Amino acid sequence: MKLYARGLAVALFFLLGAGSAFAIGAGSAFAQAALGSITYLDGDVTIVRDGAEIDSVAIGQDIQNFDLVKTGADGQVEIAFTSADAPHLTVKVAADTQFSIEIASLNNGKQQTSVGILGGSLSLKVAKLLGTQELRVRTDSAAMGVRGTEFTVTAPITGDVLVTCDEGEVVCTDDQGKDLSAIPGTVVEKQPGELYRTVPVAADGLAQFRTQWSADRDQALQRNALRIIQANARFYLRLSREIDAADAELQKSRSILQTWSEEDRRGRVQMRASLARERRTVGVLLARMRTTQFQLERVSYRLERLRRLSERGIGVGSIDGGVATAAFFAQVQNERAELQRKLAETRHVAKMYARRSEGRLP
Repeated sequence: MKLYARGLAVALFFLLGAGSAFAIGAGSAFAQAALGSITYLDGDVTIVRDGAEIDSVAIGQDIQNFDLVKTGADGQVEIAFTSADAPHLTVKVAADTQFSIEIASLNNGKQQTSVGILGGSLSLKVAKLLGTQELRVRTDSAAMGVRGTEFTVTAPITGDVLVTCDEGEVVCTDDQGKDLSAIPGTVVEKQPGELYRTVPVAADGLAQFRTQWSADRDQALQRNALRIIQANARFYLRLSREIDAADAELQKSRSILQTWSEEDRRGRVQMRASLARERRTVGVLLARMRTTQFQLERVSYRLERLRRLSERGIGVGSIDGGVATAAFFAQVQNERAELQRKLAETRHVAKMYARRSEGRLP
């Protein structure tokens, strides 16, 4: 189907001329088509899509490519992904969790589905993958290759990661390229400042281990809150400067993005001679922005929760330069709406770019 779609687009370009248009394929993951839908929902749940936030989320709500899903402190949601463009999987999202879904075409002809965890806890049940499918789960320090399995990934604001597997196998590749496997009877964990490691855990004691592990992380947070705030503040200040500079550059291509957005609204991509140039112009900047976005979304998630702790008197002190934590968090709050706009727009631009490059990302 991918080869046919490419040939059809080229044929239309030459037969009808550079000013012609072709409809975005309704069955493509890169069109505005549902990858799945919400099958259970309780409490506060929001979705960020196409640069805006959807507040009135209910059971039956569709999930699209490049969506960011957020649950509040009382929120839980279950999503069934059933599209032919993605692996069939069920994702159970715990309270106070954020994750994104992305499907992109790889140069080897496969389609890679990436579930990116900003923070919190996800439980996934994955059907057997087809030969053309890959599934990755990403934290800020590891990428997990998944085979048909049931597993849970927990990523608290302390920077720890826990991967527990009820069935099958999850291969975790850390940021140094080392592979470790989570299987029934063995979990994979990472603590701040340490490498990933495997820990034997009896299958019948896995639920208790998860509960105790989370309790231990909470205690570590209480003890080290100021140090964790300081580390995330350094990342935030650097990354926010990077996203500001990239966003300023992006505004220079505003006319291109407005054209793309209007085309997508109408469901028809214009095949014009300038499209390749537009992709090059946006793609160079988008590659840089996505790297910053990936890190900054996770730092922003942590700082919002660390701010709540600071307001309770936990982790109060100063960050680099002697700036009081209260003053720093006030700055973050003042910048929050604009920062979320830039991050959401980066995600939207990636979605529009993928539609115009056969699902590939720069």
